[in-house]
Amino acid sequence: MQDSDLSFLFRCYYNILAVMKDLGSLKWLLLVLILLHFAVGLFIPPLVTSDFDRNLYYGKAFWKHGFSVYDMTPLEIEGEEGPSYDVRDPLTREYSYPNTTYDYPTLQLLFWAGLSPLPFSSIITKWLLSCVDILNFFLIYSLTANWKKEEKEPTLFKNGFTLSYLLFSIPFSAIEGQPTAITILFLLLPLSLHSQSQICGYLSIGLGFHWKYVSVLVLPYLLILDRDAIKQALWGLLTVIISIVLLSFPILFSNFILLYFRSFGNLGVYSGQLPSNPLFLFYPSISSFLSLGVLILAFLYWIGILPREDFVEISIDGTIERVYWLPLLFLLVFLKIYATAFPWYWLWFFPCLIILPQKDQRLFTFLLGCTFAIGLIDFIQMTVGLSTFIGFFF
Repeated sequence: MQDSDLSFLFRCYYNILAVMKDLGSLKWLLLVLILLHFAVGLFIPPLVTSDFDRNLYYGKAFWKHGFSVYDMTPLEIEGEEGPSYDVRDPLTREYSYPNTTYDYPTLQLLFWAGLSPLPFSSIITKWLLSCVDILNFFLIYSLTANWKKEEKEPTLFKNGFTLSYLLFSIPFSAIEGQPTAITILFLLLPLSLHSQSQICGYLSIGLGFHWKYVSVLVLPYLLILDRDAIKQALWGLLTVIISIVLLSFPILFSNFILLYFRSFGNLGVYSGQLPSNPLFLFYPSISSFLSLGVLILAFLYWIGILPREDFVEISIDGTIERVYWLPLLFLLVFLKIYATAFPWYWLWFFPCLIILPQKDQRLFTFLLGCTFAIGLIDFIQMTVGLSTFIGFFF
């Protein structure tokens, strides 16, 4: 092993010890959350979605059909052999997305293809996703270290913010097997790598695009950060474009791209799936109105209209410097338009909130927390209904 490898491992080890020390007595809560991730992933199968089985199903189908799965529905893949995976909805027991082709980018298909042949693939995959969640926790903690501390010791808010990620990710990674952890990793990596290597930060955006397209949310943020180094910004943009193009060839020769953009990503409509996003622009729910209020408030903060104690301060001149608002604004706009969005999408707000100034970050964490607490109830009512959901457990 080279000295550089040892140095890297030593820095990782040192950073982990530093985080444990900063957490103080809360380090035991961190260990409990980590153990819960692995214990829950071992014993509890997906409860409310079929995405996990469906992803593994397509991963296995890849070895027989290759990238043709972007043009093949589950029923077309099965042929006369009969179902080899249970891709039924846990609640209705009907086949999920029977008329929809595989609808995730290249890296995600290869991820499931690599895991599907393994023994105990369901458990191994969930544990891998939980490991990524743990990595995300440490990335979030390191990024929040840049906050200006109002006190000498780490604040309770900072620790609660970072630990809440591990708590909220348990049902999605360890139970439902949603690959949200890797989506968030590709949102955190550009923020974390950019200060050390701008090109690596941009490259992670390009790679993340082929995991889930949401990684481009942070691209304008990085480009404006590099506005004083035009050459660096252009090289970064070129890096993103090249990495996107090179990995796009497998699906450029299918009907997937045209179908995806024609339906704005809502390929579920071809299976009769109803909108499932309670923050949807045209859905009259409490959480929808609350999120609209948060969006308007964030926009006002971005353009510099800030409420003060006895007056309103306007500072449009600093709009470019307040680029840290853009990922949050883009994500809120996306969720207002995109009809099919699930609660695990809401974890994407962690990276967007991290880059806000600490005083604003606290306010918008509280506002979004209230919005999504109500939004979770709206989501259940919007999809299966509260009575059906409660009856599922009792």
